[in-house]
Amino acid sequence: MQGTIPSQKEAPRGASVARVRAVLARRRWTLRRRRAAGAPRFTVQRAADQRVLCEIVLDSGAGWRGAGRSSLTPALRLRVLSRPGVAWRSDERKGLDELGAALYGLLEPLGRRDRGGARGPASAELHEGKGGREPLLRTTFACNQRCPFCFVPLTGRPAELAEISTDLDALARQGSRSRELMISGGEPTLDPRLPRILALARRKGFRRFVLQTNGVLLARPGRLESLVRLGVESFMVSFHARTPGLYDRVTGSRGQFSRAVAGLTRLLRCASCRVTVNVVVNRHNYRDLPGLVDFVADLAAGAGCRRRPEFYFSMINEAGHEKVPDWAVDLGDVAPFLRRAMARCRRRRLPVSRFGGETSFPVCLLREPGRHAAQRSFPKDRVRYAEGFAGEAGRLGRAKRPACRRCRFDARCLGVPAPYARLFGLGALRPPRG
Repeated sequence: MQGTIPSQKEAPRGASVARVRAVLARRRWTLRRRRAAGAPRFTVQRAADQRVLCEIVLDSGAGWRGAGRSSLTPALRLRVLSRPGVAWRSDERKGLDELGAALYGLLEPLGRRDRGGARGPASAELHEGKGGREPLLRTTFACNQRCPFCFVPLTGRPAELAEISTDLDALARQGSRSRELMISGGEPTLDPRLPRILALARRKGFRRFVLQTNGVLLARPGRLESLVRLGVESFMVSFHARTPGLYDRVTGSRGQFSRAVAGLTRLLRCASCRVTVNVVVNRHNYRDLPGLVDFVADLAAGAGCRRRPEFYFSMINEAGHEKVPDWAVDLGDVAPFLRRAMARCRRRRLPVSRFGGETSFPVCLLREPGRHAAQRSFPKDRVRYAEGFAGEAGRLGRAKRPACRRCRFDARCLGVPAPYARLFGLGALRPPRG
């Protein structure tokens, strides 16, 4: 094993190094890094017969890291490439899961650089969404709100146009077949360069744009119309509360509720706009989810909208759980209110976005999981199946119970963030039978 994994000096996470070595010793494997161009590769060999079982390849699948810049989302992906003709022993695949879990703590710095040594956050990311790999571009790191669970560093600076151009090239190569691009921030409506950026993205091959926004600036006359003329067809509006006091608390703002409602109302009146209401469920708003659905339904009815808004109920992500664990909430507590909210959506004829992707709830919380599960399978390289996620195991990746392997929706579900599992355990995950 000598020289096969980074030294303590190269990777100061001593506990993670020890975990990797413990797994290798227990399984009687060796792990060797291949010296080759491109993404780092490791071979896993049986010590007894020197048979190579597989290669583990690191890439940036879930996030994009520009040169010298740090990804805001988990950027490390481990792809396992089995060697043809290798007969795996019954316990070796379980051992590979253990090795992957140990490697995450050791190798994550390769995908997410220490922000202190990076030039700044990367403007481009790739996410696993319900429809496939979804490219996202952050045009600015300025925002008019301060949601506590938001993981974006609000430096106030825009991303450099040269960096945006380079990142758009990369996203165009790796993005979805739909040629759809999510525009985010910060708050992208604060960026005066947005028309130039949209035109640049169109030249790079993107044809459809989704704007992530809190909607506050869309209350200004003419602002929405100008975005529509620029080719923005879809809007994902963060709207987490239906009362001024709770809205202020959840968004870290003051006095913006009426403008957010006005902006959302303008969107609902727009015949050509597709609107998704994104609700980040947290400790302070989960009990009011059914009331929030009714509030938006009443807004839509009053606006005479022709295209009903869709609801997207999302979990706080990995970084958010790490940043503000006191805003997280046990899914066992959330489940009854989430079910009522979804029943209310059905009664009010509001569609609900399918549950799939990095911020989705596990479908086993729902009464009709088959109705709401994603229609695609997700890569499982970041998912670990275990009952306990204490310590380092509860920092990175996704978590599921071993029983989840028997669930018919296992391939279409990414479980929960590992930091959630560290906080609350996995008792709320109950794979449906049959």
